[in-house]
Amino acid sequence: MVKVKTTILALIFLATVIVFLAATPWGGEKSSYSFEPREGARMPESGIGDIGVEIFTLYLFPFEVLALVLLAALIGAIYIARKEIAG
Repeated sequence: MVKVKTTILALIFLATVIVFLAATPWGGEKSSYSFEPREGARMPESGIGDIGVEIFTLYLFPFEVLALVLLAALIGAIYIARKEIAG
């Protein structure tokens, strides 16, 4: 019975993902998404966009290394925290 419920839930999830993917405007000629500021809009003063550009250009390699280190730490924490099953 559990497998039936899991299968039904997975199918509902998959159908939802497919519907959202089909309804997403992926660009094209009528795309309303733009990274350029609208006319009359103030330019942001925080520089968050500049930080994003720096992270994904100049500091891409250290960013990826840090991601791998954090992944290894997460896997290690899970390994340490799991309970041993007496067999």
